[in-house]
Amino acid sequence: MKSSFPGHFKESERDLRGIWDSSLFVFDANILLNLYRYSDTTRNEFLRLLTKIKNRSWIPHRSAEEYLNNRLTVIDQQEKSYDETENLIRTLRRDLENSRQHPFVSAGVMEKASGVFDELCDELKNNKSVHTSRISNDEIKDAIANIFEGRVGLPYDEEQLNKLTTEGEERYKQKIPPGFKDISKSGDNDVLSERYRKYGDLIVWMQVIDKAIEIKKGVVFVTDDKKEDWWERFKGKTVGPRPELVKEFKDKSSQTFLMYQADRFLELARENLGEQVSDEIVEEIREVRRLDKLAHRKLRDSELDDVKSIQLMQLDQVMAHLNEQTRACQLELSELSHLRIQLENERSMLKDYWKNTINDSNPDDAQLLEFQSIAAKNREEIDQRITATQLKQHQLMQQKTQIMQQKSQIMQQKGQLTQTLNELFNHSAEENERSRWK
Repeated sequence: MKSSFPGHFKESERDLRGIWDSSLFVFDANILLNLYRYSDTTRNEFLRLLTKIKNRSWIPHRSAEEYLNNRLTVIDQQEKSYDETENLIRTLRRDLENSRQHPFVSAGVMEKASGVFDELCDELKNNKSVHTSRISNDEIKDAIANIFEGRVGLPYDEEQLNKLTTEGEERYKQKIPPGFKDISKSGDNDVLSERYRKYGDLIVWMQVIDKAIEIKKGVVFVTDDKKEDWWERFKGKTVGPRPELVKEFKDKSSQTFLMYQADRFLELARENLGEQVSDEIVEEIREVRRLDKLAHRKLRDSELDDVKSIQLMQLDQVMAHLNEQTRACQLELSELSHLRIQLENERSMLKDYWKNTINDSNPDDAQLLEFQSIAAKNREEIDQRITATQLKQHQLMQQKTQIMQQKSQIMQQKGQLTQTLNELFNHSAEENERSRWK
């Protein structure tokens, strides 16, 4: 059974040690990008370990490309985190200095706290300037380049990429991992790199398999990708790599495939490579991942809130149009009612005419009948128009009721999103503050 379903069985401790002793360590782009999010101590320790195992390390070309393309974006994100933290400190300081509302702080304590606040802001500004300097003078990029010099895979040519795109389209439809979570990304672009962007994970995966086939060795793949097209999850917990990935890797390369996130990789490096990795470093990496997950959730909910706002605006526009149509129907009904009254008056006049002329010696019965026929036809036409307008008015009222219900649902969803976002922002602020004091 294990040979038929390798992805559903864990390696024994003995086999695991053997795999770690012989396999190639492959790192995804997000592992390198997260180095910019770590403290100096954790980053230096991680780079030290990468340097020690560099002869057995490798990066797919696509991963190296994604790292270089996204490096400045991550640096910018970290710059913003310094600004956000400094703003939080200013807000706290302003609130505490307000002696007319709670919470109250004595002047003596506030004087001491002000010194701490000044020191914190100065250190944040200094650290931010160091971080900003990496835009043009990046010692982290230089360290990564030295470690992986000559250890980056070759790129796929256009023919290989086109073939992979065709295969990827079918894989994504069938939800074959990895990458199918990126199916919504646009692939319509004249720029070659953008056209294959949604197949980035699949390109990485195929380059890893090709490398294993080339060197005839197993792979320990290290990634901080959180999506379910890489990991098998059950009740919110990560079980391991998707069984389909393990099976495909083994079927194509006849080699073993292991996959870990950064924190677990460091723990197992301590166990299987005899490396000195502190619990504090492992915990910091987990904390960075938790905060990153929180940030992604905030971004997703914020984007969803924007979508709901657009939907409300569109519904308001539809409602305004329906109100105009309703007013037009009311005006038309008023005009038709007026015409109907006129026809009734004409009909009454015809009856009077008949009575006045019935004693004449030569009444024009044919003309009278014609007048009566025309009047009856006109009334029937107006009655039909009144019925049709009333039906349209009823339909408009139904549509307006439906829109009001939709608006009510969206407003409720927006309220829930706003509450969730507030909770996430508060939690993020608490986490940031707690991490600053560790």
